[in-house]
Amino acid sequence: MKLLREYITKIIIAEATRLPHEYFSAIDDAITLSRFWEKPNSRDDIDYYDSPAGGSNSTPAAETLRVALQNVLHEIGLDVDVAMSSFETDDKDLMLHPNHPAYPNRWLIDARWYISKQKPGQSTIDLELMTSEEKISALNPAALVSHITHSVRHELVHYYQMKKQAKSKDISEEEAFQEMIKDPRQVPDRNNQKYWRIYEPTGKFDKDGEEIINRSGFKRDLHTQDYLHSHIEIDAHAHDGAEDLLDVYGSTGAFEQLTAGFDLLDPELPNAIGHYFEYLSADDPTLNKFRSKLYNYLMHFTKKNETISRGC
Repeated sequence: MKLLREYITKIIIAEATRLPHEYFSAIDDAITLSRFWEKPNSRDDIDYYDSPAGGSNSTPAAETLRVALQNVLHEIGLDVDVAMSSFETDDKDLMLHPNHPAYPNRWLIDARWYISKQKPGQSTIDLELMTSEEKISALNPAALVSHITHSVRHELVHYYQMKKQAKSKDISEEEAFQEMIKDPRQVPDRNNQKYWRIYEPTGKFDKDGEEIINRSGFKRDLHTQDYLHSHIEIDAHAHDGAEDLLDVYGSTGAFEQLTAGFDLLDPELPNAIGHYFEYLSADDPTLNKFRSKLYNYLMHFTKKNETISRGC
């Protein structure tokens, strides 16, 4: 049993994604210096902006963030475009306000990495921000920056996973991405019949030759569970979950949380961690994989910070 645990630990460490140091310091500094949160961010402020990733509707706050992030990614040598948009809605449940669970420091509503169809082969990080109809007096800029940067690095973990798979299979990055999204063990297909209560083939086909299916009753919980079981998501969620833990609880508190168990009622608990323990059953073996990844990232980040503080 001891040898088995040692073997599993070595595999987990080998699969963990180690991003270069500048992906932390440079990105954090650039977004902090942009002070994007001081720009207008209401629904009425949304305007059209063009960018290398394509046009989008954004507030001045979101566009300021996009420019800062786009510039720093290129400065550190990443050929990654940044797409940014503001979530335009009349639904107050999807806007920042004092009673919203994301208020005041979690502005992101979505973050994705993908290979662009419009620019074949081009990696893109796509972010979507919530708007706010009033100035957020309770805002903690440092917490907001961490929320953004940790999510960006989550997507960069996926970017590195793709590059690793492309290299190991000796295929192009675009081919590796296509294989990733077609592999249900990595990216569960929400169009799969198992995720719908009603799934009725029509015998008719769209312009791309795909059969038109009448679907209703999406099984969101089942799809989310399969998503969280994916080894690429375990890795990426553990990466930004560990960053969040250290920011919120400090080194000692983070390891205590991991050892004693997470308080799911704690509003400060990172979403990346809460999702695993809310959607998966207590006996799901994925939770042990996730805890192991969290531990190894906590160890890595703690040692990295100690090295930086010593000036080595």
